[in-house]
Amino acid sequence: MRTTFKFITSLLLVLNAVTSYAQNIGEEINIHRISIKIDSLLSHYNANEPGVAIGLVKNNKLVYEKYFGMANLDYGIPINKETSFHVASVSKQFTAFAILLLEDEGKLSLDDDIRAYLPEMHDFEPKITIAHLLNHTSGLKDKYNLLRLSGWTLDDVITNEQVLQLIFNQETLNFKPNDKHMYSNANYALLAEIVARVSKMSFSEFTQKRIFEPLQMYDSQFVDQQGQVVKNKSLSYLKVDSTYVEDLFNNFSVGATNLNTTITDLSKWAINYDIKTVGNENIFRKMKTLRHLNNGETYGYANGLFINTYKGFRRLEHSGQDASYQAYLAIFPELNFSVIFTNTNGEINGARMVYDIMDICLEQYVDYETLESPAVVKLTHQSPVSIKPEELMQYEGHYWDEGDKYSREIKVENDTLRFITKNGNTALVPVGEHAFEMDIDDYVGISFADNKMTITLDDGYQIISEKYTPADYTATTLEEFTGKYYSSELNAYYSFFIEEEQLIAKHTRLGDFPLKAIKNDYFIGHKGSFLKVVFVRNAAKDVIGFEVSSSRAKNVVFTKLKS
Repeated sequence: MRTTFKFITSLLLVLNAVTSYAQNIGEEINIHRISIKIDSLLSHYNANEPGVAIGLVKNNKLVYEKYFGMANLDYGIPINKETSFHVASVSKQFTAFAILLLEDEGKLSLDDDIRAYLPEMHDFEPKITIAHLLNHTSGLKDKYNLLRLSGWTLDDVITNEQVLQLIFNQETLNFKPNDKHMYSNANYALLAEIVARVSKMSFSEFTQKRIFEPLQMYDSQFVDQQGQVVKNKSLSYLKVDSTYVEDLFNNFSVGATNLNTTITDLSKWAINYDIKTVGNENIFRKMKTLRHLNNGETYGYANGLFINTYKGFRRLEHSGQDASYQAYLAIFPELNFSVIFTNTNGEINGARMVYDIMDICLEQYVDYETLESPAVVKLTHQSPVSIKPEELMQYEGHYWDEGDKYSREIKVENDTLRFITKNGNTALVPVGEHAFEMDIDDYVGISFADNKMTITLDDGYQIISEKYTPADYTATTLEEFTGKYYSSELNAYYSFFIEEEQLIAKHTRLGDFPLKAIKNDYFIGHKGSFLKVVFVRNAAKDVIGFEVSSSRAKNVVFTKLKS
C-alpha cells in the first residue's frame, strides 16, 4: 500500500513537472514568435537614434523586455533595463490610487466637496467633488490650455505652485459638474494636492512611501522640482529639419504627469492589479468602476483608467504624451497579460506601434472567425426625384461646422445644387424632401432643416453644420475690436491691431498672430490654445471684451480696458 502511494505520488510529481515544462516551453515559443515580430516592427528605425522600451507581463511575470535606441544622444547612452522614462499621463492611475488609499483609511470621501481640502478654489455651484476630479467630470479647464493662453510655452519652467494658483484663479467652468466628461489635467493636479494636504507630506513623498517602496519600485519617483536628480533618466527628442534636438519638458506639476519610472517597475505595478500587494479588493474594484453622468450615461473612464474592450477582451489602459515622451500601459485582466511601452522619439508613431504590439501579442488568444465585429450598415443610393430649380435657392449659403471649425458652401449653378470645395464642386442629386446625395460613387447624404445641414457618410456618421453669414470686415469696421484686453483669471493681456485689413492679436511672449473673421464678432486664431474668439458687446452694442476657447478650455473671459 505504501509502495503504491509512493508510486502515485512520484507519478503526480512527474506529470506536474511535465505539464509545467510544457507550459514554460509553450510560453517560450510564444515569446520567441512575439520577439521576432516586434524586431520586424523596429527594423524600420535606426538604433543610433532615440528609441523605445517594451515590456510584456504574463501570469504576473515580466516575460519579455525590449530596449531599442538611445536614451541620451549627447553622451551616446543606449536605452537599457535601468533607463528611467517620463511616462506623462500614465501617472494618473497612481494619483487615483493614492486618493483611494486615503479613502479606504477613512481620511476622505470621494463625494466630498473639494473646497473642504482646497478652500482657495472658487465656490462653484453645484459643488465639485473628488469623484468629479477622478473621472474628469468636474468641468474645470485644462491646465495646459490655461498655461498657453496665459502666455507660457510648454518648454518653460513651470512649478507645481504656479499651476495650482492658475487653477485656483478660475471662476468659470467648461460645463456644470457631472454634465459631461472632458479630460482635463487640472483635475489630477488638484488630486495630488489633496493627497499632500490630507497626508501632511508631499505627493512625491506619499507615493514613495505608500506605493513605490512596498512594491519595490525603487527606480520610480514623481519629479516635483527643477533640477531633481533622476538616475538613468532618458531625454526626449524631435527632429528640426534633419537634426535631432532635445524636446524639453520643464513642467514640475505632479499628479496629472511627472512620474519617472522603468519598464521593470511598471511591470511590478501591472502585477499589483492582480496580486494586490498594495491596496485591497475594494480599492481595485473602485479603480475599475464606471460612474454615470447626470443623464445616466457612462463615458469609459474610471479613476485614472480608460475601461474598454479590445479584440473581445476587457482592457484597462492609459496613454500619455509630454514633449516627445510617449508612454502606454494596458492590462487585460482576463488574460493576466499587460503591455508596457515607452518612447523618447517624436519621429516614431507610438500609438500605431502600441496597437501593432498588442495585435502581435493577442494573436494566440483571438479566434478571428468567431470574433464579433461591430455591425456596419452601409447606406446605399436612393432614387432621384424631381425638384424645381427655384426651390433650390433656399439651400444656398455658407454652413459652419463648430466642431471642426470648418466652413462649407452650397451654391446653385446651372439649375443644380452644388457642394463647393477648394478642389472643385460636386453636384447634389435630390432624393427626397430637403434631402440630397452627392453625385459620387460613395454614399454621402445631405439634408437640410432649421438652417442646418447634416452630412451623412456611408457608415452612418453625421456632420452637422449651421447656416451663417460670412463676415465682411474692412480696416474701418475692424477698428472697434482693437485695443487692450485683460483676464483676471489668467492674469494675462492681449492687444489687437489692424494690419493689411486683418485683425492681429499681440501677446508679449507669444508674439503677433492673425485672426480670421468667420462671422460677425466671431474669429478663429491658430496660436496654441488661442483658437475661437467671440467678442462680447453691451446693450449699446459696444465691444466690451471677448471669450476665447480651445479644445479643453471654453469661454475664458477677457475684458476690454479703457484707453
